[in-house]
Amino acid sequence: MKSIWFTLALAAAAPAVAQTAPAPAAAVDAAALNAARPVIDKLWPIGTYRRLMDGTMSKMMDAMMEQMFQMRAADLVPPGTKGADKVGNKSMAEIAAETDPHFRERMRISTNVMFQEMIPIFDRLEPQMRDSLAQIYANKFTVAQLNDLNAFLNTPTGQIYGREWMLSFMDPRMMTAMQSATPELVKAMPTIMRKVAEATKHLPPPPKKPSQ
Repeated sequence: MKSIWFTLALAAAAPAVAQTAPAPAAAVDAAALNAARPVIDKLWPIGTYRRLMDGTMSKMMDAMMEQMFQMRAADLVPPGTKGADKVGNKSMAEIAAETDPHFRERMRISTNVMFQEMIPIFDRLEPQMRDSLAQIYANKFTVAQLNDLNAFLNTPTGQIYGREWMLSFMDPRMMTAMQSATPELVKAMPTIMRKVAEATKHLPPPPKKPSQ
C-alpha cells in the first residue's frame, strides 16, 4: 500500500518546481521607483496577506481537498502500480479513513493551524514583497504611466479597486473555478508521472540513504 499512497500523495501535491538562479535585476530608475511606491501602497496595502489568509485561504484548501478525496483512488493510480488491485472502487477518503478514521478532522485542523502560523511570517515578508513589486512596476511602466495609475487609484472608483482587486481571487466564484480544476489535475497526475519516469529513465536511480 505504501506505493499507492506515494502515488496518491504525488497526485495531491503540486509538483516541485526546480529552482534556478534568478536573472540579474534590471537597474531601477529612481524617479520611476518614487512614482511606483504610491501605486503599490494602494494596490497592496500593508495587511493584504493577512486579509487573504485569515480564514479564507484555509476554507478554500479544505474544499479542494474534500473534492479530491471524493475521487476514486483507482482513477489516480497508474496501471501496474504495486498494490493497485487492492484499491478497487474505493474513494481516496475511504482509503484514508481505513488508516485514520479521524483524517478529515485532522486535515481540517492541520490546514487551519498551518495558515494561522503562516500569517505572521507573511506579515514580516510583506514589506520586502511590496518593495519588490514597486521595483517591478518602476521597470514596466514609465513615470507618466505610473502617475496615471496613481491618479486613477486616488479616485473613488480607484480606491475601491485598489482595496478589492487582490481579494477578488478569494471570491467564492473564483474559488469554485479553482476547485473545478482539481479533479482534472489529479486525474492527469498518473500520466504526468509516467512521462516523468520515461523522460528520466536514462538517469541513474537516486543514491540510497546510508543505513544508520
